[in-house]
Amino acid sequence: MSRKLALKEGLCGIITGASTGIGRALAVALSQRFRARLVLNARNQSLLEETAQLVRQAGGEPVPVPGDISKRELSTELVDACLSSFGSLDLLVNNAGLAKPGPVASLTPDDWHFVFGVNFFGALYATYAVLPHFLEKREGKIVNISSVAGKIAFPGSVCYAASKFALSGMSEGMAAELASHGIDVITVCPGWIRTEFFKNNQVADYKNPSLVAQRSDLSGWLMRNWLSMSAEECAQEIISACQRGGSSEIVLTGPGVLVERLHGLFPAAVFSLAKKVPSER
Repeated sequence: MSRKLALKEGLCGIITGASTGIGRALAVALSQRFRARLVLNARNQSLLEETAQLVRQAGGEPVPVPGDISKRELSTELVDACLSSFGSLDLLVNNAGLAKPGPVASLTPDDWHFVFGVNFFGALYATYAVLPHFLEKREGKIVNISSVAGKIAFPGSVCYAASKFALSGMSEGMAAELASHGIDVITVCPGWIRTEFFKNNQVADYKNPSLVAQRSDLSGWLMRNWLSMSAEECAQEIISACQRGGSSEIVLTGPGVLVERLHGLFPAAVFSLAKKVPSER
């Protein structure tokens, strides 16, 4: 493993969507292992301050910058905050994301603009903001949190899936193009991760892994032990991918890997199954 490409002690980075879930777990884990210095972004200022406090307790140094990542000017503000606070920039994690579940006919073009604004364009703006700095020093890591839904689309989540397909495509293409410049681009495609995401986006309770995992029956046991993973486990997988060096794609959770592999081998069969998935929330 090239130490140049691995994460380093005192790394400086930006994490969007850091108020809860994967973003918070990753910020804390990076602080525990590397005493990371991090600019943290999310829309909810009070939750962002909670993450900042956890980062401090874990040995890191946080700079919370609340705001809507879909606003292009915020990306420049995040980069400026990182450089002015820490004097360097090593890592960008594009984690901010949201969903608009429901049948296609119940959505409007404005809904699509809203979802793409955060899930795709927010990541694009942030990437363009850090790119000059990474190109200049010929080193840097960009982590894009996509989804298994960015590889396989199901009824009821078409808008969300489309935005993640776009993010995955951007990430894969940039990984190939930027490799020769010393920039790693890591695409993360989680399946069910037990976070607040599902509740915050009004996903049906029976599709919410956090709620299902609380059950004492077989479905609860399966959700806890195989069907899903915690945000903390997800964060460790992301760190491991960064430590290996080089660009890569990781698909997380057992069902996520299984469905992704089946889709690659038997796309018609997976499409037949997808048509049976209910599209309501």
